Amino acid sequence: MRRMTLAIATIGFVVATSLTAAAPLDDAKTLLKQGKAAESMELLEKQLPQLAQDVEFNYLLGIASLDAGKPGNAVFAFERALAVDPNHLQARAELARALIALTEYEAARRELTQVQQAPLPPEVAARVTQLLAQLDAALAEQAGKGTRVFTGYIEGEIGYDTNINTATNFTSVFIPALNLPGTLSGFSTAQASSLIGLNGGVFGQVQVKENVDVYANLDARFRYHPSQEDFSTGALMGGAGVRVTRGIDQFSIGLTQFTYYIDQYRNDDQLGVYGQWQRELSRQDMVGLFGQYVHVNHPIAPFLNTNLYLGGGIWTHAFMGAGEPLLRLIAYVGDDRERNDDPTVGRQFVGVKAAGEYRLREGLKLFGSVAGQNARYGGENVFFATKRKDWRYDLNAGIAYKPAREWTVSAQLLYTRNDSNIEINDFDRKQVLVTVRRDFF
Repeated sequence: MRRMTLAIATIGFVVATSLTAAAPLDDAKTLLKQGKAAESMELLEKQLPQLAQDVEFNYLLGIASLDAGKPGNAVFAFERALAVDPNHLQARAELARALIALTEYEAARRELTQVQQAPLPPEVAARVTQLLAQLDAALAEQAGKGTRVFTGYIEGEIGYDTNINTATNFTSVFIPALNLPGTLSGFSTAQASSLIGLNGGVFGQVQVKENVDVYANLDARFRYHPSQEDFSTGALMGGAGVRVTRGIDQFSIGLTQFTYYIDQYRNDDQLGVYGQWQRELSRQDMVGLFGQYVHVNHPIAPFLNTNLYLGGGIWTHAFMGAGEPLLRLIAYVGDDRERNDDPTVGRQFVGVKAAGEYRLREGLKLFGSVAGQNARYGGENVFFATKRKDWRYDLNAGIAYKPAREWTVSAQLLYTRNDSNIEINDFDRKQVLVTVRRDFF
């Protein structure tokens, strides 16, 4: 009798859950028929945590998102449906429609080709034919005028920085070579200040032939510290390159330039070349490898000049389900070789970084990252009678809100800890930033 009672209770729970889920689905379908796609999408997204594995729910959410002008959201919904039922032909066909809207034409053709290989009901076959015609028209338009992308942004920031000069937090250190303590002052120790920043940049990309794009970017950044005016900073960054796409692979090569100012003095000049390979394993996973060489000059301290060699790999994964989490992992190694006779300048290092995002709702997301790096320097420091070794840790956590497509308001906390066996290189740094950004498309 107890087993029968449990079985009846279990059946009742399943039926109740199904009826609870059916109500918003029916309401969402009604809204779609009335042409209210945005309202339908909003209603369905509230049920996402409970129905993330339901095929028909995700298919309907994908249709609503796509009709509401959110093709990116639609892609994730259709892929959740296909993860449970890979043979859902309608979902795969509509996934192709979302990819066309995102101008990811090659991926769209792969999905449509896969649909064509299966026995199709008449209505699905007609839909595939329609989408192929739409894809061909988009490709013809692209070929006729070439792909051109020009974007820009301007950004203002305010905040507070506990260590604007990344100097040690100690006010005195012991110097073994002299067997005496040394007193630190001024910019030899950490300086705190409020900050006001202004940043901006432009990016352009032009397709020069099928699957070949050239691109260039230029960014400028300025940060003013009211209580430490002599330590206001500026930076100019630029680059240009070529990207070649071959199926699911992308190959890029380019040049980079970076100039950093402290007050009116040019502190860093960097000129580099890089190469990168990326492969889209699926709509959820992307992997890549990168390498870079940078010629680093310090105009006000030439004895610090180096040649930097850097290489590493990256993996990005987009999770399905509530919040559509995104995770990116990076690992790298580097060799920063001195260009003078002082081996204490050169270093070898290895590092890892994990960064992620989580969408709380449309237009609102959490973001953050954690990173660690170990660096070992070449020669023995004559004052401290040891070779320098650093462990650096960086943490970043923030929230971003988009009140409109062009605007982003974000707040973030940043923490840096450099743990060094030489006290003058040991420091902590904390930053609080509030940023307002305007993008131009």
